[in-house]
Amino acid sequence: MFPFQHPGLATRLIYTALALYAGPACAQHAEAWTRFTVKRRGEDSYGYQNAQGQVKLPALFGGFTNAQRFYHIMAVSEQASAKQYYVLKNGRKVGRDSVYMHDFQFDCESEGKIRYRDQRNRVGFFDARGKAVIPALYNYVTPFHNGLAVALLGAHRTCDTSSDTVHCEHPGWAGGRQVLLNARNEVLINNLDAEPTGSGHLNWYSLKINDPAPDTATTVTLRAANGDRYTFTDYEKEFTTWLYRVLVPAVRSGDVAAVQAVCFSDIAVAARPFRGWHHFTATTFLAKYRQAVLQPRLGSLRRGAPGVDISPGDLNTLIFEGHDFRPFLTACGEHLSEKYPVFEVVLTFPAQPANASFDHQEHFEFIRTAAGYRLLSVSR
Repeated sequence: MFPFQHPGLATRLIYTALALYAGPACAQHAEAWTRFTVKRRGEDSYGYQNAQGQVKLPALFGGFTNAQRFYHIMAVSEQASAKQYYVLKNGRKVGRDSVYMHDFQFDCESEGKIRYRDQRNRVGFFDARGKAVIPALYNYVTPFHNGLAVALLGAHRTCDTSSDTVHCEHPGWAGGRQVLLNARNEVLINNLDAEPTGSGHLNWYSLKINDPAPDTATTVTLRAANGDRYTFTDYEKEFTTWLYRVLVPAVRSGDVAAVQAVCFSDIAVAARPFRGWHHFTATTFLAKYRQAVLQPRLGSLRRGAPGVDISPGDLNTLIFEGHDFRPFLTACGEHLSEKYPVFEVVLTFPAQPANASFDHQEHFEFIRTAAGYRLLSVSR
């Protein structure tokens, strides 16, 4: 689904660079300053340092300050005064009354842009220089990724628990329409809700314009405002196809090299009773679990068989840490699901004995990497 249909959930959209329409995106080529922590009187204060360990911003920030990497512009909250604003690398402060917050979190820069909110509660974007390059016209808008963002226009606030939309803990939106924007604030698709968006979990990087023979098994096609046809890969369709065409045959083949090729370098395993996650390299994981788990479970999968559920997930950053996982994270240290989606295959087995109160389930998690989907975790 598109993000505004499920407010508060992690956005599951991928955006593509449309240089034809959007112009060159402002990539984050600047050296990233990284966050460091100083504890004062029992509270964490944050500062930022360069790659050589030189302090570039002293540890003055706390509260909602959540950027782990600082490229050009960052939302901060001063620890001592609780003042909120955006700061640039040259120390200039902008947007003192416009800091954007969603789900009790500040926004983080994406492609040289960061969201701000005006006094009417509308959302726009500052650029890397702190200039309001996209005016605050939208009820809600996703971050930019590869030059595109999805925006909501003409909606009204709702609350899932009461009619009080001012003090609502989980506010949402109703009505309006979703449009696809480029970095020049031009509308590329007039109404995404009226388009056949499949699962809504689209890979906008896979754009093909006026493709004469799209693969309908893995793609969806949307109508652009100028009459062109935009074809994109649907991530869920793509993963399901990969699962049955690549992973299952590899496991059935008994070829260790073929199976290792679809495994991530770090695989986490949890068994019953749960005593924590244990991490394995692909080699040690296969030596222990290929014949005992993968072959009887994944090797026996059949498309359409009962007891098999495929659903999108999120990278658990408490389990998966370290350098190998940094490419999968945003500047705020959150899962970059817009580029590296995670899918979970859940196998449900009948209760044993038959009168038991619950079925047994086994979970297999996969992440899309630059080299394709890879097995990431197993829980049994």
